[in-house]
Amino acid sequence: MPRRSKSPRSARGAANPLYTGLRVRDVDRSVRFYRVLGFRTTFRGRTSLGESAQMEHPVHRFTIELNRFRPGSWHYEPYRRGSEMDHFGFWVDDVDAWVRRLVRVGGHVRVSPFESSIIIPPEPAFPGRAAYVADPDGIWIELMGPPRSLVSRRVASGPR
Repeated sequence: MPRRSKSPRSARGAANPLYTGLRVRDVDRSVRFYRVLGFRTTFRGRTSLGESAQMEHPVHRFTIELNRFRPGSWHYEPYRRGSEMDHFGFWVDDVDAWVRRLVRVGGHVRVSPFESSIIIPPEPAFPGRAAYVADPDGIWIELMGPPRSLVSRRVASGPR
């Protein structure tokens, strides 16, 4: 099976799944658990939001993101059974357009589009745009894409 690139590329207008985010109580314990299933750690980090680890399975390149959010961060909610599914992460060509598209089909904006550093291990962080939309059942979807300035420039220059 050919190795796929971790660089975010998408067909124009497509939403490409990148990873599944899981909410955990203890990142170290979860990393040990998922290693037994064959996952390898590709990134570990701490920010003002909390602690996270990204792990990739070498066979199919399936990636999970393990998150423990700090109380007071905008992602935090008290951990309770049933809240383990944190979010799906998608790379899109235009974050703002995708937010509007998902709202039209029953999505709810949880975090409006904002400029952000995007991290898709093992690549270094790069400038981008992100937003969070909940599906009709409340599962969060993270949309990541190029910064607004690049999307605006592409729209102004027309289709390629």
